[in-house]
Amino acid sequence: MTGQDEPKGGISNFSIGLGSGTPRAEPVSPAPPFRVLIAGDFGMNDRPELLNITGLDSAELLEAHRPQFTARAKNCLGSHPAELEERISFSTLKDLRPPEVVRSFQFVRQVDEAQADRGKLSSHGQLYDKLVEALRPEPLEDLQAAREESPSEASDGLDALFSMINTPGNTEKADDPGSRAKSAVDAFVQRTLREERRKTEKPEPPTENAQVQALVDAQARLFLESTRLRTVLQNWHGLNLLLSEVSFSLPMELHLLQLDDDLDRESLYGLLGGPSGALQADLFDVVLFANPVGIAGQEADALKLVARECADSDTVGLIALEAGFAGVPGERLASMEAAHQLLEEPGFEGFRGLRETDAATHLALFWNEARLSVEEEACPAVYASAVWIALAGVLTGLEKEIFPCLPVGVPSDFDALEVAESLSMGRAVATACRFLAGPGAAPSLAQYGINVLEGVANRTSLVFRRAVTLKPGKEGRGSLDQALLVSRLFSLFQEALGGAIVSGQAADVREAAVRENLDRLSTSLGGEVSFQVQRTVVDDQDLIGVTASVLGGWATGQTHSFYLPAADS
Repeated sequence: MTGQDEPKGGISNFSIGLGSGTPRAEPVSPAPPFRVLIAGDFGMNDRPELLNITGLDSAELLEAHRPQFTARAKNCLGSHPAELEERISFSTLKDLRPPEVVRSFQFVRQVDEAQADRGKLSSHGQLYDKLVEALRPEPLEDLQAAREESPSEASDGLDALFSMINTPGNTEKADDPGSRAKSAVDAFVQRTLREERRKTEKPEPPTENAQVQALVDAQARLFLESTRLRTVLQNWHGLNLLLSEVSFSLPMELHLLQLDDDLDRESLYGLLGGPSGALQADLFDVVLFANPVGIAGQEADALKLVARECADSDTVGLIALEAGFAGVPGERLASMEAAHQLLEEPGFEGFRGLRETDAATHLALFWNEARLSVEEEACPAVYASAVWIALAGVLTGLEKEIFPCLPVGVPSDFDALEVAESLSMGRAVATACRFLAGPGAAPSLAQYGINVLEGVANRTSLVFRRAVTLKPGKEGRGSLDQALLVSRLFSLFQEALGGAIVSGQAADVREAAVRENLDRLSTSLGGEVSFQVQRTVVDDQDLIGVTASVLGGWATGQTHSFYLPAADS
């Protein structure tokens, strides 16, 4: 790397395709848009190509593309087949609500149709035989015997009353209107009334309909918690949250890529890797990988592939982590003071090795989830991964900053979120996060390149305390903002110089074209970045040296240098 060493960042060399004909010195105004690729499972298996979704909202996307996919879950209603299969489709935002998803299940409709005629359930053979068996009448119990009280039980109340009145040493005072005898009688009456109330308020035994509903709810929950359906629902809800928070007036482009949640490494490379891969389709400044991933064992191999492809494309990948990525439940992980120590145990060798590679600079991992809804109608709560909150913060910041960065330490409010209580150190705290992160979680996991989303007590606000990449940096933490800055600079250079360099140019002509196009780029950026262009010789090579100096925003004072060949080799 050339340029200043601190803060870390810069471009040591710069490769660009050579055009043909004469160089173009076209105005770069307005500035090139900030390009975002969102890759995840949205249930659109029939659309493997990139979709430009700039300016569209979730309702328009659902109506236009109508995702359809298959979800599978263990069959708890029958003995055969072992799994039930449901064909899921979405066309409106209402379809994304868990109760609506449940109502669309075929097994729910079939059970509802059979409520008036149990024989209809039997007609499905073993498909629902466990449900039919559960609805068979049980022998009546002798409730009368259960209600009879023993003589000793019947006398308990009076014995208590007498003991309260005749306590040794208790003497009444004539001038005391609140005598102990009167108090004892009052207490006895109140206690008797409470006991009678409890007896009369005993719940009724469950009806057949209630038993059926309980079994149906259990089966529905198995589907809603299945990996495919949970991932697709979570991704659509996350995308909807992002699009509702980000201004469409920002100079940016959004692209969507269907990425099945169960792709093997070879299939993943086929979509992302190489010159024809999705990451090379455009100059993406950042890529959001929405499907939650693990980092243990072979799961780290897929992460390595993504890191390498992001590095080859000079972009930054934002990765969503599974709730239990560290091998323990999320609740426990959130409460640990030294959570990073879990990642030092056997099983995470591949992950630790990835952190030592240069490609790790191009990845940022995010953990925890924002709560979009609480449980309702026996449906689990809906969450959006922290990675969506991070991208929303980065894009919203572009309204004021020329270069992207992740807001740190400043809570951001999200009206679409729901607050619910969780336990922390023995006390209940209500936040909009799924897991209540203790004070040690964020700094501990940041040492291993993981950003933790935190909630604010009794508010729908969320905050990040760190912004790190996977690559270790100062104090064990690499700067995510720096990685985003370098990625954006690369995109801007490519955009500006694409027409300046053509095959067969003389060195002085190329130098002049580069200088003119970069001057126009500086103007389009409001003068917040200046470029110095100068011919130089390095290791007997005739090069054009370019130094970019940031003059405004959070990165003020930074310089980044790179070189171009002055002539064709």
